[in-house]
Amino acid sequence: MDLAPRLGTPAEQPSLLAFDRAHLAELVDDLSQRLPEIVGHPVPIQRMGGGAVGIEVPAESLPDVARFLRDGLGFDMLTSVSGVDMLDHVDSIYHLRALGRNWLLQIRVKLPADKPEVPSLVGLWSSANWLEREEFDLVGITYTGHPDLRRIMLDDEFQGHPLLKSFRSTPTVVHDPATTQVPPDQAIAGEQQRRVERVVGKRLGQGQEERLHPGTPTFGNMAIFQQTGQGVEPDETVSRPGEMGTGS
Repeated sequence: MDLAPRLGTPAEQPSLLAFDRAHLAELVDDLSQRLPEIVGHPVPIQRMGGGAVGIEVPAESLPDVARFLRDGLGFDMLTSVSGVDMLDHVDSIYHLRALGRNWLLQIRVKLPADKPEVPSLVGLWSSANWLEREEFDLVGITYTGHPDLRRIMLDDEFQGHPLLKSFRSTPTVVHDPATTQVPPDQAIAGEQQRRVERVVGKRLGQGQEERLHPGTPTFGNMAIFQQTGQGVEPDETVSRPGEMGTGS
């Protein structure tokens, strides 16, 4: 097949039907008439940029709405599933295309931030399989009814979800007080912190041990960190549990 236009033949202009206002009005009319019957109350509908139409539906009505969109309006392709952390809630966003009618639709579902759950759409569009697994992995959204909901990009032992605004890549590390609070030689050596029991909060740690960010300064080999004791030589004059002291 010759993909290049022949010499002397005017190039075919791209179709702008997807941006035509009358064409989009047909989709808006169909949605405004049928969605309230399915959901049970009026559904917000808006025209968006790029020739798309956006709707917002509750999580429990998503499967019925999606089935109507596929079987009733011809939305035969689920192109993307996205999760967005909005601090007070989490949005699960879907983009659908009706190839035969040249329509683009966005569905937004608001989920509670403490327990974001929404029914899976794998039974309607097979492309939802890996797309939903990605959002489960990175955002922490649980898609109920998914046949194989597990991480797809990160290790199974990974803790947390990197696209949440509350995610921290390293745990909280408690450092020694500033050098202005104690003599400089003691602050650098960390003597005032030895054998002091403290509770150190950790927001996230990959594993059970405290880890330091690679860019954290350590002040040479005399620094002390309260969880690991990094850089501090053991004091041989102090008896350890189960050992006899060297002093008299």
